[in-house]
Parts: sequence; C-alpha cells; structure tokens
Amino acid sequence: MRTRPIFCMILGLFLFFSGSLSWSVATYGDDSGLLRRATVQVEKEKQAAELENRLSQTEIAALKKAAKAAKASAARRVAELKAVIAGQEKELEKLAKEQQDSEKKSRLALLKLNELAGVVRTSARDLAAMLENSPVSGDLPGRLEPLRKILKETAYPGMKEIVTISDLYLDEMRASAEVRRSQASFIGLDGRRASGQVVRLGALSTIYQDTADGSCGYAVFGSENDALLAVSKPSWRVSKNLKKFIAQESESVYLDFSGGDAVRRLALTPSSWERLLSGGILVWPILLVGLVALIFSLERFFFLSRVKSNTDKVMGSIIQLVAVGDFQRCMELLENKKGPVFRVLAAGLGARKAARDVLESVLEEAILKELPRLEKFLPTLQVLAAIAPLLGLLGTVTGMINTFQVITVYGAGDPRMMSGGISEALITTKLGLTVAIPIILLHTWFARRVDAIIGDMEEKSVSLSIALQGGGRRMKDEG
Repeated sequence: MRTRPIFCMILGLFLFFSGSLSWSVATYGDDSGLLRRATVQVEKEKQAAELENRLSQTEIAALKKAAKAAKASAARRVAELKAVIAGQEKELEKLAKEQQDSEKKSRLALLKLNELAGVVRTSARDLAAMLENSPVSGDLPGRLEPLRKILKETAYPGMKEIVTISDLYLDEMRASAEVRRSQASFIGLDGRRASGQVVRLGALSTIYQDTADGSCGYAVFGSENDALLAVSKPSWRVSKNLKKFIAQESESVYLDFSGGDAVRRLALTPSSWERLLSGGILVWPILLVGLVALIFSLERFFFLSRVKSNTDKVMGSIIQLVAVGDFQRCMELLENKKGPVFRVLAAGLGARKAARDVLESVLEEAILKELPRLEKFLPTLQVLAAIAPLLGLLGTVTGMINTFQVITVYGAGDPRMMSGGISEALITTKLGLTVAIPIILLHTWFARRVDAIIGDMEEKSVSLSIALQGGGRRMKDEG
C-alpha cells in the first residue's frame, strides 16, 4: 500500500533532475564537470530509490501476510460469533415461548382470581341485604361494618374476608333457632329513644314493650341508625297477645314470616284517620251530614219499632164489641194501647153517633194527624242522601284543581307532588258515597215502614166505619 506514493515520489525526483540536467546542458553546454556531478547524483538517487523500493516490497509482502492472517482470524471470530448468535436466538425463542406460556397462565390465574373475588363480593352483598332485614342485627351493633368494608375495598378479598362472611352466616343460623329476651333500647314511633323489654323470635320477628307507657308492637332493624326501630302499633287484640307473650303468660304469639316486610308495609300503610284527613276540608261537612243522618235514623228506628203493625187481633175484638154495642169495652181496650192505628180507632169511636160522611172525615183527619209523626225526618234524610255525594263531587273537583295547579308549577315528573290533590279527590268522593248509600237505604226502609203503617190505619178506619154503620142500623131497627 505504501509503494505507490514512494514510487511516485522517486519518479518525480527523476523527472525533476532530468529537466534540471537538460536545462543545465542547454545553458552551459560546455560545462562537463557539472554534468558528471549531476549524473553521479542521479545514480545515487536511483540507487536509493531502488533500495527503498525493495524495502517497500518487503514491507508490503509482510503487510499482506499479516492482513491475510488477520482476515482468517476475523473470519474465525465471525463464525464463532454467528454460532453464538444462533444459540442465543434459539435461547431467545425458548424464553419468548416460556414468556407467552407464563402470560397465558397469568391471565387464566387473574381471571379465576377475579371470578373468585366476584363470588366473594356477591356473597357479601347478599349477606348484607339479608342482615339489614334480620332482627338479629338489632342485638349486635356494628354487625354490618365488616361487610361494608369488603364491598368498599378495591383489593381482592382474601381468606380473612371469606372467614368473616362464613362466620356471619353461621351466627345468623345459630341466632335463628333461639328466642332471646333482653332489656334494650330502641327508637320509638315518635322518633325518640326508648327502652323496654325486647323479645327476638329467632330471625323472624322482634317485639317490644315500652317501659314508659306499656305500649307494645313490632320492631325491625334499621341499618341507617344501626338500632331497632318500632315501626307499627298493632290492633288491640294483637297487642294483648304480645303483652301476654312478653310477660310469659302465653306461649302463642303473632309472627311475621316475611322477614319484616309485612311489618314495614303496615307501618307505611296510613290509618283510616290519616286517610280521612287526606281528603281535605270537605271531609268535615260530609261527616257532619253522616252524623245528622245517623241521629235522625236512630230516632226513626226506635220510634217506628214501637209502632205495632199487627193490629188485626185488636181490630177483630173491637168489631165484635161494636157489633154487640159495647162501646165502653172498646174504649177501655184502646186506652191501654199505644200507636197511630189505635189513636185513629179511638177517634172513630168517639164520633160513632155522627153521620157516615162526618165519621169518615173524622177518621181521615185522625190519619192526617198521625202522618207528620210518622214521616218526621224522612224528607230531611232524603235531602241529606242527595247532599253527601254532591259534597264528594265538590271535593273531587277541588282536588283535581289542586292537582293541575301542582302540574303547572312543578310538572308531571314526580307523582308524589300530585298525590295530595288526587287523595283529596278520591277520598271525598268515596266518603260522600259511603255516607249517601246507607242514608238512601235507611230512608227507603223507613218510607216502606211508614207506608205499611198508613195502609194499616186506612184499612182499620174503613173496617171501623163499616162496623159502626152496621151497628147503627141494628140499633135503629131495634128502636
């Protein structure tokens, strides 16, 4: 590699000196000494160039030999590296396959872990829902806290959480087989703290008796307050049964097998008085109409029940006495009798000596005199029967007006906002019909009863008139 520059340098010197020699010959022509010196100098340079050329060839050969040796060594090293790379590639492929298998196993394990965590959380959620409605939770404050932590935690539940869930299930099973009596505090119906005797009947029901006022009823567990809540005040019959059971005087007791749902429903169901008050101000006029109608109906019932409708036996005796002309016995017989029929007969006997037309007028007058007593309050009941449904209809109109006003202001998105007007409309209508229907039935019964009494009076007056006319003719014939 180095011979080419050296050779060029030697060639350049040779040409330079050749040019200088030619220039010197042309210039000095006859100077032979200078020519010889130049020739000698050229020879020396030539010998030096040849020597240097020989040395460069040796070096080049040595370099070529070294280069060949280095190339062979590099080829061997490349082969070795290729072999190493091939082995490492195989190892890398093996590791990549193992990594894929590990990732697959990891995904499967993670999937199973998520499934297991989901099962545990679902069990915890179901258990929490069951314990929130369980009476047993009222005996164990803070019972739901472990479950709430499990449901709130983002980490996977472990064996500790699983053991907690299983222990709570076992506690619930054991508690469902026992009747527990204790002195405990609870939240009363008025929202205040109270204390008294509490009896838990397994996992079905919890009954209480307030120490302050002696009232008793059913209680449920309130998860928001973490305490027992008195939710219903039972009827007198049920309350008496509960008191006897709490006092251990009876072994029978009313149970709620729905897990508290029936008791909660009873607590949310408004009483009859609350329903009545939801009807608005028109409820009171309707109740007043019903009260007045009740008073009048009772008076008519007792009055008409004292009026005897079966007067045929008495009338037969009077006809027999009239036939024999014993009017004194007739008057004595009617003096001990009370009733419109007997008063009409007494009036007819008092006018027995009058002419027939006068006698009939007297009897008709006596009947007309009894009519006001018999028909007393009947027109009033008829009017009240018509007023009650009209007041209910008025309540319906006012309730619907209130409902439409609420819809105008708040819209129809929340039905609870409209419940007040709808309740007023329906309750007043129901109450009006409830009051009117019995009044109509009672008025009809009273009217039929009065008609029967009037018919009886007319019948007996005609019979008396015929008997008196017959008796009068016989007395005239005998005279």
